[in-house]
Amino acid sequence: MARKRNPRVDRDVRSALADLLETEISDPRIAFVTLTDVDVTPDHEVATIFYSTLDPELISRDPRRTGGDRVPDPVEVADGLSSAAPRLRTLLASRVKLRTTPELRFRADPVVGTATRIDELLRDIDTDGPSTTGTHDPSVYKQPPASEDDR
Repeated sequence: MARKRNPRVDRDVRSALADLLETEISDPRIAFVTLTDVDVTPDHEVATIFYSTLDPELISRDPRRTGGDRVPDPVEVADGLSSAAPRLRTLLASRVKLRTTPELRFRADPVVGTATRIDELLRDIDTDGPSTTGTHDPSVYKQPPASEDDR
């Protein structure tokens, strides 16, 4: 019988890694990374960590930015996380008590990009002007008077 995933392990690993990225890793390529999800295999051999980054426009205007004017591109962010993975795994072993400390595999979260694209499309629709396919007149939605049978 296959072992089931343990959401507590996923949550604990995510929490510990988020703290470690903030306090122990000083690589400017990953300064604005957010961990969105963690999926630890049932045997605890591998942890897939999903991450997102802030919009480069927001990053470049942030006064905390210490990496100069240049904002890391997605490849640099991925390289930064990959290079930090061995150290993070070592530090994770002391934070989360598991029989095996999982290998860390970082993946850009595709949901964040999709959500951003949907948001852009909705903004485009909103700026195109009033809708011609429907009405915003609330009187259209009024209930008809109740008949004698309904009372």
